[in-house]
Amino acid sequence: MRFISSSYADESWGPKFDGQPYAPWYSWFPDSPYYGETVPYEAQENNIKDFYDTGVANKAGIAVNIYNNSYSGRIAYTNLAQNGIIPYSNLDKHFLSGRFNYDVSEDFNVGANVNFTTQSVNGDVYSDGYGNNTSGSFNSWFARNLDMSKMRELKNLTTPDGYYASWNWWGPNLYPYGGDDDGYQKATFWFNPYTWTSQYDINRQTDNLIMNAEASYQISNELELSAAANTDRRNYTREYYIPYNIDYSAANSSDFYNYYVNSFGVWKDERQETNFDGRLNYRSNFDDFNVDAFVGGNLRFENYNRFNADMSTGNFQSGGLIIPDVYSFANSAEQITPVATDWEKKVYSVFAKASIGYQDFIYLDGSFRQDWSSALPADNNGYGYPSIGASFVFSELIDNDILSYGKFRAGWAQAGNDVGAESINSAFALSSNPYSNPITGSSVPLLFTDNTFIDPNIKPALNSSFETGFDLRFLDDRIAFNATYYNETRKDEIIPVSLSSTNGAQNYLTNAGTSEREGIELTLQGAPVQTEDFLWDVTVNWAQNSTIVTALPQGLDTYDLNTSQAFDFVFVTHKLNEEWGQLRGAGFARDENGNKIINPNGTYAVEQNQFFGSVLPDFTGGILNTFAYKGLSLTASIDFQKGGQFFSLSEQWGYYSGLLEETAGLNDKGNPKRDAVADGGGVHVTGVDANGNNVDMYVPALNYYGQWYSNRLAEPFIHDASYVKLRELSLSYNLPDRIIGGFFNSASVGVIARNVWLIAVSDDNVHGWDPSEMSQVYGENGQLPGTRSFGFNVRLTF
Repeated sequence: MRFISSSYADESWGPKFDGQPYAPWYSWFPDSPYYGETVPYEAQENNIKDFYDTGVANKAGIAVNIYNNSYSGRIAYTNLAQNGIIPYSNLDKHFLSGRFNYDVSEDFNVGANVNFTTQSVNGDVYSDGYGNNTSGSFNSWFARNLDMSKMRELKNLTTPDGYYASWNWWGPNLYPYGGDDDGYQKATFWFNPYTWTSQYDINRQTDNLIMNAEASYQISNELELSAAANTDRRNYTREYYIPYNIDYSAANSSDFYNYYVNSFGVWKDERQETNFDGRLNYRSNFDDFNVDAFVGGNLRFENYNRFNADMSTGNFQSGGLIIPDVYSFANSAEQITPVATDWEKKVYSVFAKASIGYQDFIYLDGSFRQDWSSALPADNNGYGYPSIGASFVFSELIDNDILSYGKFRAGWAQAGNDVGAESINSAFALSSNPYSNPITGSSVPLLFTDNTFIDPNIKPALNSSFETGFDLRFLDDRIAFNATYYNETRKDEIIPVSLSSTNGAQNYLTNAGTSEREGIELTLQGAPVQTEDFLWDVTVNWAQNSTIVTALPQGLDTYDLNTSQAFDFVFVTHKLNEEWGQLRGAGFARDENGNKIINPNGTYAVEQNQFFGSVLPDFTGGILNTFAYKGLSLTASIDFQKGGQFFSLSEQWGYYSGLLEETAGLNDKGNPKRDAVADGGGVHVTGVDANGNNVDMYVPALNYYGQWYSNRLAEPFIHDASYVKLRELSLSYNLPDRIIGGFFNSASVGVIARNVWLIAVSDDNVHGWDPSEMSQVYGENGQLPGTRSFGFNVRLTF
């Protein structure tokens, strides 16, 4: 009987698919309904796609409006229930809102708003990166011959010893040896993904309450006094539970690789922001002039507290729960040190703004705001920022039938930006890992100092911007064109600068960065066809932006962003006098003529610290078309982007593990790449050696596609992020009165599709990654696939 002897290797470098019978993983266990059976040894065309469910979302809502001459009110409720694409995942969201306004008198008005949202998300839906038990496996370590229907059916299949069976097992040759903790009888690296998603219990609960109360009093025709108070409170809880069934089936030994223990964890945090705002408004007309001005103040209070206590999920040496599945920290074999965080921040503000208009065609605006932040040093915690603007409606001076409206506008403004509540306050943090006395064995809490020194003269970052443009409308507003130019300088950015550890800290927080951002935005809107029954409306927008890093901490030419870097393949780096967000990593070493340098074994020589371009695009844009005929309306939205760069970790592992189609097939000799070089196989490599001599050779496919990881060679997996995409398509119909009768005020039905079609990508993006849906700044790292959704809606008003 044929079988895969090395099924423990979670890769796809096995023998060629030949369609002949073999014994799959599930046929070796007596409790399997397919015990002893064989199936053809062949690829399963859509086995990764087949894992995911079709997500279904049901949204229903109702709203009630009440009003008369002195008051108005609205109460609305919406429920969204959705099953996710990952098996055993779901979302349930409830939204309740209310608004009330009351005219106490002709001059006095009060109002209130309340919005409450509660949402629960269940399932492993946020593990969106390398190593997660779904896409982190499929994109990197998997097998093309796995039948997903069997995986789903046999998620509860166990071995004779009660361990969960897996496609990634040690095979019949090693299974009898058992090993430490019976490791050879358990999953090697991966569980059946359906086993994991059905057993791993993780849920997230979010409650959000927003309340607002406001009042206004008309003191005179020119003066109005207003006040408002609002609060935004968010409570979040995350809990995870790894059951004993997973613990029992995991190879919890240092001799093996699949570590999971019966454990759980809790994270709870609460954020609240409360604002009190008061202002005095003045409006008046003086012959040809009108004035609109206000002065006011604001008090902002921010509060945050967090409690976090997580058991280690892989501490098989001294962790796990003592009594299986009794989820209490008192039942933990390891000592748990909860981490609690609590901070407050206050910002006090005063502000003023005035707008003066002349004959409704010339306007001059000015404002000033002063903030005092408790997060900054007490003797340097105030910062002010002004703005000034002007606009000129020149169409008021022109009388013709073509130009309906024309306005020129320009403005300059500054805005300050301070730091987080505890950024400059050094504190002794409590470690989640207690100190264990080597003599007595007793454990005591462990405190550690902050690893960041603070510049005593730190000050707010300052953003200065200039903007100018014009707005034009033609032919009774059938055509509109808007253009905007902006230039922005971000100065004294607050960033941590790396220090030598001999200084007693790792970073120095100071004002050290400056960048300049410049761009233009254009919008053209028009109705090419407009009749009594038919309308075609189109809007086109285009934007170009450039952000240049003009200053870095003294002595530095580059500065790495603190982001996840995908096994150190790439770094997002700010380079002096270059575009923001350069991708930096190892690339091909080349000679002066651009030829790749080849090592003696046929792999590529590597040159470190190459720059491959910015993650930012050269330009972006969109086209929105709406076609309306009587009550029928069709809308299509297209987005596009030119330029920018992204890195794909999935491609790197896909080559390394033999998952991608490029690792198989025929070479330029017409022979299978995976055949031995002596038999005409291998990958054709050309270039020069270190001495400049020509190299023309074939390299075994396993060696060729396996070279990227050991050298951290990023260049083959960095691609142009250009794309054209049909983002949304919708069709709706407003039912005529003769159909709905007098019972409804209006009724409509509609269908909508989102993420419809990735029309085009750059030629080097051969695997069709959607650059608009990257999970990381630098690109993707084994992320979940994008989703396409289709919806149907019915709207009724009474």
